[in-house]
Amino acid sequence: MLAAKRTRPNTGLKALLDLPERLAQALVERLGATTPIGQLADKALTTIEQRLADWPFHPNCTEGFAKAEVTVGGVSTDALSSRTMMAQRVPGLYVIGEAVDVTGWLGGYNFQWAWASGWAAAQAL
Repeated sequence: MLAAKRTRPNTGLKALLDLPERLAQALVERLGATTPIGQLADKALTTIEQRLADWPFHPNCTEGFAKAEVTVGGVSTDALSSRTMMAQRVPGLYVIGEAVDVTGWLGGYNFQWAWASGWAAAQAL
């Protein structure tokens, strides 16, 4: 944030956060950092950055199984055996389900991937 303060002092904190609009707005308001970052002291920016990094998030509800979705990312399939799900560079390490960078459509495809990759790894053990 200090580098951004030097190069873009008229930018608001919300614009620097790579977060959904409403979440960024809520965090900025709770931090009380609604002025441009150029108007904040370096120590204040460092404190804000640390608070954001350590911010505890606690879900207060769920929309249930019908709305459940998975995330994108994980271990590349190129790094795994497609037959056993074992990591090619770390023998004995098996990676399955959402820990693998595989994304399916909604409707059970991700569950199927989780179960099938788990089964493949279990058969290899």
